[in-house]
Amino acid sequence: MHDTGYPFDTANRAYQRFLSLASDHFEVLSWDDATTGRPTLITLTDIGSRDTFSLALLDSVEDRAPHALLAVTTTAALSLHGPIAGRAATADYAPKLAMRDPDIVATTPVALHDPTQARISDDEWTGVPPDIAQVARTTTIDAPRVALALLDRDRARLAVVGPFATLDTADAWQPEAHGQPPTDRLLLPMHAPDSTY
Repeated sequence: MHDTGYPFDTANRAYQRFLSLASDHFEVLSWDDATTGRPTLITLTDIGSRDTFSLALLDSVEDRAPHALLAVTTTAALSLHGPIAGRAATADYAPKLAMRDPDIVATTPVALHDPTQARISDDEWTGVPPDIAQVARTTTIDAPRVALALLDRDRARLAVVGPFATLDTADAWQPEAHGQPPTDRLLLPMHAPDSTY
């Protein structure tokens, strides 16, 4: 998730935490590019000894790819909650959802595959317990958006494509089939996360 002109995101949460912690123990001097105003170097000075070292800011990686929280109910019905930016934030939503719906017995964050791309990469498949993979089913579509889950019951894994605005567009979507095992197609409701989240 880089800006190709400047591969370091100053809103990166690790960078912001580093600055907060570093300023408690060091004098922090930020060196900015005169043309763009972007930080390029940080110099840390130990307050007691006055020893100094510098860190170059080269690039950053952010956990902001769209995900959804896959929920499984006591009757093995699947639903999705999202999209949410990033796997960690999606996992953080799980306890809130479980507290609100006592029928949910399991959740896991799943990457949302972009429906404009036909090829699903290996890292977009999420493993599910084999006993759930064998009995998982769809449920009533009671949400304004829908997603398509490709469920490989034999390998106990699934990939989720979406969101889609209509059932018809979700149902019409086809993956690149070359080298992919056969899958069951489950149309799933995608609920927006609770507004308090």
